[in-house]
Amino acid sequence: MQQQVLHLGAEDTSDSSPPKSRGKVDFARDEMNLAEFPLAVLSTRANPKVKTLEFRDSQRLRDGEVIEREWIITGADKFGLPTSTDDDVMLGLMRLTMDQGFRSSKVFFTRYELLKILRWTTEGRSYSRLTKSLDRLSGVRIRATNAFYDNKSKAYQTCNFGIIDAYEINDSRGGTRSTNGAEQPLSFFIWSEMLFESFKAGFIKKLDLDVYFTLRSAVSRRLYRYLDKHFYYKPSVELPLKLLAFEKLGLSRSYKYDSSIKQQLEPAIEELTESGFISSVEYSQRTGETSIKFRSAANLRRPTAPAPDTAQAPAADEERDKVQRARVAELLTKRGLTRRQTKKLLFDKTLADFEKIERIIAYYDSLLASDDQRISRNPIGFLYRAVETPFRFKIPKSFRGTPPRPVPQQFSAVRSDEKFDAQLRALYRKYRKKKAEQRRSSMSRVEVGEIYKMFEERNRSMKANLSAERFEEAIDGCVDDELAKQAGVEPFEHWRQKISGD
Repeated sequence: MQQQVLHLGAEDTSDSSPPKSRGKVDFARDEMNLAEFPLAVLSTRANPKVKTLEFRDSQRLRDGEVIEREWIITGADKFGLPTSTDDDVMLGLMRLTMDQGFRSSKVFFTRYELLKILRWTTEGRSYSRLTKSLDRLSGVRIRATNAFYDNKSKAYQTCNFGIIDAYEINDSRGGTRSTNGAEQPLSFFIWSEMLFESFKAGFIKKLDLDVYFTLRSAVSRRLYRYLDKHFYYKPSVELPLKLLAFEKLGLSRSYKYDSSIKQQLEPAIEELTESGFISSVEYSQRTGETSIKFRSAANLRRPTAPAPDTAQAPAADEERDKVQRARVAELLTKRGLTRRQTKKLLFDKTLADFEKIERIIAYYDSLLASDDQRISRNPIGFLYRAVETPFRFKIPKSFRGTPPRPVPQQFSAVRSDEKFDAQLRALYRKYRKKKAEQRRSSMSRVEVGEIYKMFEERNRSMKANLSAERFEEAIDGCVDDELAKQAGVEPFEHWRQKISGD
C-alpha cells in the first residue's frame, strides 16, 4: 500500500506547541519503519543465548499484490541484542537530530542533555547505562526483506542496514569544558546512511515524548508507537491478536493461548486508555482467529490533502463521550470503587454501556436503601460485577428508577465541581490542539511558513530579550493560536456552553 506522510525537512522541524510555561507538549520524531516492527527485546536485559529476533507479516499493495515481509535483527556478539532501554535512547537521538534541523547524519551533543531528554537521573550509573546502549545500537543490524519502505520511490525495499554507524563520547558529563577550563569537544553520533535518508525523505512523524515516557512498561511504549503510526492514517486499527503480539510487539511466542496473550496486553491497554490515547478495545472471532480492534481517543484522521466536508466537523460528540465517561466514573467512586477499579471497568465501554451503567447504579442505590439481602454481604462486589458486564445484568422490569438524564444536563449539574472543571479544560485543550493540527494539515508548507514569517516580524522586538530557543517557542505558540482561530475554535466558555447545551 502506498503510504504518504507529512514531509519534515530542515525548515519544518520545530515543535508546533506552545511553550512549556503554557503547557507545551514535548515532541520528538519517530521513523515509520522502526515503528512498524520491533527493534528490541521487551526487557531491559537480553538473553545472551538469543542472537537474533525475527518478525514476519504480509502486506497488500495498492495494485492488489500481497508481499511477504521479513524483519530480522542481529546484535554484536560482545554487546548483544538491543533492549527496551535502547528503544528509548534511539528516540532520544531522534530528538537531538530534530533539534538540529535534520541537517546532518553526524549529530553533536552532550550526554547531560541526552539524559534530560530521556528523563534519566544524571548520576554516574546513568552515564554508564547510556554508553552501553550506544554500544548495542552501534552493533545492531537489520535485514529487511520487502519490509523497508522507501518514501522516495514509494515502494518496499529489501536491504540490510544499521541504526548508528559510529559514536564518540568527549564531553565531561555536565558540559563542554574540562575541569582545567580547556575547551572539551562535544560528543557525537552518526546515523546510518539508509536511516538518515529515510529521515530526509520525510518518512517520520511526531511522537509525544510526554506520553511515551509516562508509560511504565516496555509493552505499553511499543504498542503506543505502533498504534500512533497507524492512527496517523485512520481512527481505528484492527489486526489478528497473535500478529500484533508476536510480530508487532515482540511478545514471547511461548504464549500459545489467546487468554494468556490478552493477560499480557491488559496492563498496556489500561495504561494507554488512562493516558487518553485509546478510547476502546474490542475483540472478535473470525474464522477461528481472534482479532483486536483499537479506537483512537482523538478519533482524527490526518488528511494529506484538505477535506472540506470533514475539516470543520464539530467535535462535540467526542467531547460528550468523555464527559459521560468522567460522570460515570465519579458516580462509581462515590459509591466506594477505587479510581483504578473504575478506570479498568470503563476503558472499553460505549455510550450505550454508560446509559445502562447509570440505570444499574440507580438500581443499586435502591437496593442499598432498602437493605436488600442480595447486596448486604458485599455491596461493592455486587456493583463491580454488575458494571463489569452491563449488557448481561438484568434490571427487573418492575424497577421504576429515574432513567439516565441526557449528557448536557448531567454536565450542567456537575460543572461547578473544581475537579470536573479541570477535566473539561484539559479536554478543551486537546480539542483546540486537534483543530489546529487539522488546519495545519490542510495547508501547504508555504502557507504555514508565511504565518511563521508574519509572527516573527511582529515580534522582532522580543528577540533581543529571549534566547533563540525561547523565541522559537513563543513563535510556535503564536502560530498555533492563529491556526486554531482559523479552524473556528471558540473560546473555552463558548465551547463549554455548546457542550452543555446551555
